[in-house]
Formats: sequence, structure tokens, C-alpha cells
Amino acid sequence: MSIELIPASTSVELTPEQPKRAVIYLRVSTSRQATRNGEAEGYSIPAQRSACERKVADLGAEVVREFVDAGASARSADRPGLQDLLAYVTEGGVDYVVVHKLDRLARDRADDVMILAKIQTAGATLVSVSEQIDETPAGMLMN
Repeated sequence: MSIELIPASTSVELTPEQPKRAVIYLRVSTSRQATRNGEAEGYSIPAQRSACERKVADLGAEVVREFVDAGASARSADRPGLQDLLAYVTEGGVDYVVVHKLDRLARDRADDVMILAKIQTAGATLVSVSEQIDETPAGMLMN
């Protein structure tokens, strides 16, 4: 075993740790919800966004991208915003996928498992603002 000594006069540059990267996913079920109160995003989308942004800040991360499905049911995972999110996460470099509530992602258990598997395989962690998540291979289970 050998030990290498670094002279005291040698400076070592420390690079600051990069902030964690998060994406958020927002969804409302109906077109009526998506345009409530005459707003382009309706009532629920801004509330979800605000809650997700606070959670991302609590995690010490930064939002790098937002995905929205306005007026899309969670009965099927075949929604443009969700599919774009999964493709983006699969490319790598995302630490967290943040949702307001798990039912924003899916209401079908098979879809739950598929979505969670893609997020985990990409090395990201699913975070819900409203619920604790047990990321078991069996799927997303609330504690």
C-alpha cells in the first residue's frame, strides 16, 4: 500500500455540487376543469404547480421541466404530457418526478406499475406532494 502526499502549497479546487433536477407533472381530468374561471389553465393546474414547486424547493432541487395534461383522464396512460415526461426522464439526468397526488399520474394499477418502473429505471425518484410513497416493485403504495 502506498500513500501519496500532496504538498500543502497545492491548491485543490472544489466544484460546487449541482442542484438536483426535478420535473413536475400536472393534470386535470376534464376540459371544464382545464378552463375554469375563464383562465387558460383553469383552477387546479396553478394550485398543483404551486404545491409542486414548493416541494421541489424543499427537496433542494430545481424544476427543469413541466409537463401538463389539461382535460385528460387518468384512465389511460396514453396522454401526451405523461408520455413526453416518461421519454424525457428516460433520457436521464432527472432526480425527481414530482406530482401533487398519485392519481394525477394514473388510476389503473397496471399503469401505476409501468410508470413507476420507467421512473425508477431512469434513476429518478417519484415524489408526491400529498402522500408518502412506498416504491416497491409491486407498485406505488400509499403509507
